[in-house]
Amino acid sequence: MVHHFLASPFADDGRATQFAAVLAALQADPTDSLLLGNLVLEDDAAPIDALVVRPHGITVLVLVPAGGRLGMPALGYGHWQLGGAPLAGAEGFDNPFEQFVAQKAAVATWLRARFGDDQVNLHFISGVVLFGAPVAYAPDVEPALNEAPALFQLLGEPADLPRRLRQLSTPEIDLSTADLAEWAAEWARFAALAPSEPAPGAAPPRPAGAASQVGEAGPVGGFLSQKARALWNWLGAADVPDEDPAYGAYDAATARREEKQRLEELRRQMQADLSGQLQALEAREAERERSIAQLRAQLAQAPTVAADATALVSRLNAETREKAALEAAMQASRAESAARNRELDAKIQQLSQLLERLNTPATTPAAAPQPVGAAAPTGPATQPSQPAGKQTESYSFHKWQKLAKGYWLQLSRVVRQRPRVAAVVLLLGGVGAWTLSHLGGTPPVPFQENGRWGYADAQGKAVIPARFASAGPFQAGRAVVTRDGAYGFLDEDGKEVVPPAYDALNPYAGGYARARVGDAYTYIDEAGEEFDHYYFNGLDFAEGHAAVLDHRGWYYITGPKAPDKPVLFKEAYSFADGLARVKLADGYTFITPDYLDDPQEGTAPFGRYELASDFADGKARVTQHGRSFLIDKRGEEIDE
Repeated sequence: MVHHFLASPFADDGRATQFAAVLAALQADPTDSLLLGNLVLEDDAAPIDALVVRPHGITVLVLVPAGGRLGMPALGYGHWQLGGAPLAGAEGFDNPFEQFVAQKAAVATWLRARFGDDQVNLHFISGVVLFGAPVAYAPDVEPALNEAPALFQLLGEPADLPRRLRQLSTPEIDLSTADLAEWAAEWARFAALAPSEPAPGAAPPRPAGAASQVGEAGPVGGFLSQKARALWNWLGAADVPDEDPAYGAYDAATARREEKQRLEELRRQMQADLSGQLQALEAREAERERSIAQLRAQLAQAPTVAADATALVSRLNAETREKAALEAAMQASRAESAARNRELDAKIQQLSQLLERLNTPATTPAAAPQPVGAAAPTGPATQPSQPAGKQTESYSFHKWQKLAKGYWLQLSRVVRQRPRVAAVVLLLGGVGAWTLSHLGGTPPVPFQENGRWGYADAQGKAVIPARFASAGPFQAGRAVVTRDGAYGFLDEDGKEVVPPAYDALNPYAGGYARARVGDAYTYIDEAGEEFDHYYFNGLDFAEGHAAVLDHRGWYYITGPKAPDKPVLFKEAYSFADGLARVKLADGYTFITPDYLDDPQEGTAPFGRYELASDFADGKARVTQHGRSFLIDKRGEEIDE
């Protein structure tokens, strides 16, 4: 059975037709499904075209109502090419993969309150880009997709979607048909409450499941929204009108047009940068191939790995790419959050000044305060050292400023009509000012200027010029940056402590950073020195160990020196809370670091399992003799 709900009509006929085709394909399949369409999870976010929930899968669908020859110069940034024209994602995204990564994170946040960890591991939400017509792949598509997580795929025929969803199924998502039916019933109740047509002049209807005003929550639940509504009512602001003749209505259409123009300009700049980067990348790759030719020759002469090594390497590469995508999404989220927090603190201070002026009796209408939203933005654009007319503020800041303007205008009206609001906001302003004055030592944060990335201090002043293609957040004094398609490390003074020269680079973990050189992996210590050994694959250091793979199999290293006679495994994963999941000849189990010193100690209290997941919150799911269940860290079965 297929439960399906369209939150609001699609803006274009192409996606509406694709959604209908998806529904028809799911209805022809015997597996129970819940299909949600055109779903908006937060204000001003791009709609999720479709979300498919099945007993063993949650999949974000990105609908592209076109077909043709697909080119993919890069996976995660810049436009793809379709039929000779640039292919972007939804508004605000360079391409469908970038859209999927952001929307996957939003869906995970949305579902975290509904499903328990024993039901759904939200890291295993998958994504499918569904084209509306047949697609032929250019030669650059396959190499780009090799960098994508295994749970992200392309599909050119809606009728093949059920089969693809079965391939993406995972035991990490374990929902029953009753779970789907219960959730579908909640959607049906909210759909029944929604008006069939909006009142004249009213805002477009919001999809069921997303908050439409303070205190209104969808099927996931709204504890925080309920608290916000209670606070709003206590302040006495529930009856304040949305518009005030003294200020007028906020022109959202104008703001949207301005944002679109800025976005198009940034896209043009990114496309030009991408062309230059690709040319530099080709030249650098030719040099790199010569430098690692000796390593490849040594690997070719080494004894072959076990019979299942090819499948093993493919599977673990997929897991490594999935982890890298998640880390990139979290880094971007932390950087965005830090920037917004600084901007919000500045607005609170401005509002406090406004309230002081409001408390001073006005003698003439000319004394009315200026709206807070009209204040000049803080950040690199306000620094006198920048040339006149030069674009220096990032798109994310501009977007936040536009959104904030409407809220501050309404809050100003509330303040003038409700004294309790004034007291609360003044308190918040004082707390925000105290926090800013006591933080100190805040590392620089990324900002964008003319399509390039640099770093700014807590006051928004550019301290490291925007000269990088991408810039990650600082962690322990180092940040991952890219230039000309290569990755390196930057310190807080702007010095390239590890010049960009690697094909992939992870932040430091356990004192070492994992790097990729062509098809081989190695590590960099905190002094910037590279290990002498290269590996087929490797995981980040955790609890003093890193799992690596060479021609002998998987084993663990503790630093630059590789063990002469390591304990070998068919598969090996990172240590967490003193345990690591490994695969021996007779199945999966868990080991402690002591096992690496003396395997004769055995793996008790753990047995052998056909399947096993890593421990999370003291629990791991295992399959033994065909039965799936949870165990604790003592190896004992526990209740679901």
